[in-house]
Amino acid sequence: MNGKTIVTMILLLLICVGTVAGVYFADHQEQDSKQDQEDVFNNENENSQPENTDGETTQPDAQPEESEQEEYQKLAAEFAKEKEEYYLLLANVDHPLPESFTVETETVQNNYQLDSRVAPYAKEMIQAAANDGVELLVCSAYRSIEKQTTLFNNMKQDYLNQGLSESEAYNKTANAIAIPGTSEHQTGLAADIVTPSHQTLDEAFADTAAGQWLLEHAHEYGFVLRYPKDKEDVTKIMYESWHFRYVGKKHAELMKESGMCLEEYLAQEVPEGYTLDE
Repeated sequence: MNGKTIVTMILLLLICVGTVAGVYFADHQEQDSKQDQEDVFNNENENSQPENTDGETTQPDAQPEESEQEEYQKLAAEFAKEKEEYYLLLANVDHPLPESFTVETETVQNNYQLDSRVAPYAKEMIQAAANDGVELLVCSAYRSIEKQTTLFNNMKQDYLNQGLSESEAYNKTANAIAIPGTSEHQTGLAADIVTPSHQTLDEAFADTAAGQWLLEHAHEYGFVLRYPKDKEDVTKIMYESWHFRYVGKKHAELMKESGMCLEEYLAQEVPEGYTLDE
């Protein structure tokens, strides 16, 4: 074997070694690059996890809706319980009072009486109006079922005298005066309020200083206008600008904000803005 052949073989051997080395290093470089990418991805995931005060990672709350639903159910349960309280008692043609219904009363003004638990708020309201230069005059409050029956029958007789049939007279009277056993006046929670300069029970009372004061401030003492003009189809009682009913301060405020009458308000599962008492 001559010298040229030996040199040629050495060169070929070196070329082969270089090729193998190149493939080896290229392969390791690719693996290192993949490992670096995986490390970066893992670090990003770890950094994205919230930490608690001990430095340990915690999982984010994945069920906020469930918490909101639990709170809603608590409110619904509380409101359902509160509907049983005396101040949210519903008395109308669809919800007559029990025959055994009784109430302890207290004089508010001029021998007119309200439920003894409500009378202090009514007195406070009357005094607050007086402080503002407005005179509120109670002209009807608690009525016994006997008194309510007399009023109902007298009005019905007036319609009969005008030539209406029995059913026509009854229906017309029922739209103006609650049927005995369904009247809020029997609950001791409601009062008809006028003012010395306007003692007629008509829509015009709403335009008096007393009527305007009540619309603006009655809710501050727990009272609401019970039979609004735009709710006659719900209450089944004609608009009475003079009839105010106690429901408690919290509910009076929510009813004023919503514009709902008592029937609509009590039909809700949870009134908007309703909160648990502290």
